[in-house]
Amino acid sequence: MVPKAEIAANGYDLSINRYKEIVYEAVAYDPPLQILDELAALEAEIQQGMAELREMLQ
Repeated sequence: MVPKAEIAANGYDLSINRYKEIVYEAVAYDPPLQILDELAALEAEIQQGMAELREMLQ
């Protein structure tokens, strides 16, 4: 339910998005240094795989 005064204040705009309450969820991210460490570990794994491929091609 929306009070008539609120509808009038919004220029009688009856679109649902104007009156629907939007709930935002907080997103928790890993600390930047942890993300960089994980990227470095992935990069090391990729480099190891590429080195193995080079050895196979020689």
